[in-house]
Amino acid sequence: MKDNSQTLTNLIGHVDASDKPVTLTWDEVQQWQDGVLARFQVAGLLAKDVNTQSLTCTGCEKHCFMPIYQTDDGQRAFIVCDDPDKQDQMGRIEVPLERLQQWQASARQFARVIAGLLGFESRPVYQKTSVSYALGMLKSERGRRWVSLTVQPLALEINRHAVILGELLYFDAEKLVIDCPRIDELLGLAPSDTGKTYTPDVSKREERKLATQAMYQDWHDEYLALKQKHSNKPNTWYSMQISKMDIAQGKDSETIRKNMKN
Repeated sequence: MKDNSQTLTNLIGHVDASDKPVTLTWDEVQQWQDGVLARFQVAGLLAKDVNTQSLTCTGCEKHCFMPIYQTDDGQRAFIVCDDPDKQDQMGRIEVPLERLQQWQASARQFARVIAGLLGFESRPVYQKTSVSYALGMLKSERGRRWVSLTVQPLALEINRHAVILGELLYFDAEKLVIDCPRIDELLGLAPSDTGKTYTPDVSKREERKLATQAMYQDWHDEYLALKQKHSNKPNTWYSMQISKMDIAQGKDSETIRKNMKN
């Protein structure tokens, strides 16, 4: 039987190897420890899929992959043996209804789960050109940083530093958690830039747009903090104070004033 950690690692690898949602059958999840399926569903890693229309027959040693038939009331399922040597002997083979169940896992589900673990309220946005999900922004001493989930490989990217998902997600008792100290470590790193990979212009534009949004959000946060301490100051005063900080990134106070309240 596979425990939580081993099953989670296998599931990440299964999703990682496909560019489409993957399907898990009843027979597959029966190899897991008791309670793992329920925990994965509660965590949002798995979603219920439609029932299968075919499966492996267990009526004899040949284990043929066969279509499923059900009675009109849907209360019984069976396989009709069509093997010439076994048909008369086997006839109809009863199939427990629970064996028809299937579950689905996908990169999008992982993106939603991670967004929730990191406290993001908005839904992940798929970025087609970068083949990733933009999850949201986290604050650090260097300012806000965008967090994304890349697809193939499934990895969390912060500051252009990527860590595979299997190194960040784990179960603490029955609860799925993310390695927050590792996240903080990534937030504190300087952006990585290998200079080796060509990035299409459209991806660069998206990257610049996300960086600008993060910068504006830093200004907005600081504007609110200053306003709380000095409520009677004009906006020009707030923008001037922000322009003296690292989060200004060299922008003048007028540019900051126009964007700090958004």
